[in-house]
Amino acid sequence: MNKIYLAPLEGVTDSIYRNTFERYYGGVGKYFTPFISPNSTFKFTTREFKDIDPEKNDVTITVPQILTNNSEHFLWAVKEIASLGYKEINFNLGCPSGTVVAKKKGSGLLFYPEELDKLLYEVFEGLPSGVEISIKTRLGKSEPEEFYEILDIYNKYAISELTIHPRIQIDFYKEPIRPKFFEYAVVHSKAPLVFNGDVTSIEGINDTYSKYNKLNALMIGRGLIANPGLAIGYKKGLADADIKLDLVLFKKFHDDLLNQYTEVLSGEKPVLHRMKEFLSFWQGNFPNEEKLIKKLRKANHIIEYCDYMNQLISSATTADNHN
Repeated sequence: MNKIYLAPLEGVTDSIYRNTFERYYGGVGKYFTPFISPNSTFKFTTREFKDIDPEKNDVTITVPQILTNNSEHFLWAVKEIASLGYKEINFNLGCPSGTVVAKKKGSGLLFYPEELDKLLYEVFEGLPSGVEISIKTRLGKSEPEEFYEILDIYNKYAISELTIHPRIQIDFYKEPIRPKFFEYAVVHSKAPLVFNGDVTSIEGINDTYSKYNKLNALMIGRGLIANPGLAIGYKKGLADADIKLDLVLFKKFHDDLLNQYTEVLSGEKPVLHRMKEFLSFWQGNFPNEEKLIKKLRKANHIIEYCDYMNQLISSATTADNHN
């Protein structure tokens, strides 16, 4: 069976979300953490450690992700993470955020191929035995043709998997993906390939696997957050019509998330901020409930938010029963 990975989304796919998703839905072969940014302190932040704490993560399916442009910081983090039992660590060379790129990190480092090559050389020279490095990348920073040189650099190293989001940095997530450059990678990459970008349906999964031979896996972020039954539905061989949001299961999933964040976050505002972040993905499942979605977005208290969410589920359930 072809594999589906959950892409990392900052502020969304933390350990609470990943573990709860796995309990209620699953179908995912690997869960990638939002990036960790090692620095000269040589210490993880409390948040970073929670996201990789083996007591809160299954190390066999969780892949910590590192964002840095410093090989010493990278190798320190690799050794610390490996000591926790992780066998694969992912290098983020794809983040398009302006603040990240300005520091020559994420996809910003792609604009400096000599520095990228030097960093990868130092990382792979100093890598502890038994640890694999995978990479998540974009095509380049300003022009997609940058990818030809970048891929030549990647091909020098024993990268366990190369995940390609076929956009450049300045495309962010709005411009169309550039499939011809992924097709180039299919022919020329020495590393096993993972495709990432704009797949939101089972039909899209099937089309992507049909289009690209030698594809090792498919990484999905926003599409899987929006429809959490997507990966398991694909694994079961279902069609898109069969994986419409199960409102009973979704309500249990939602309430479990809400209860956990209420326990670990301090105050109502952070909890509501987190749940509204999820709502931005979920709202597409409720196309005729704009008024309730708007009320949920404006809710200032958890009890108010819960009341509107119960109304939303009830209204959507009634609509389903009438169809």
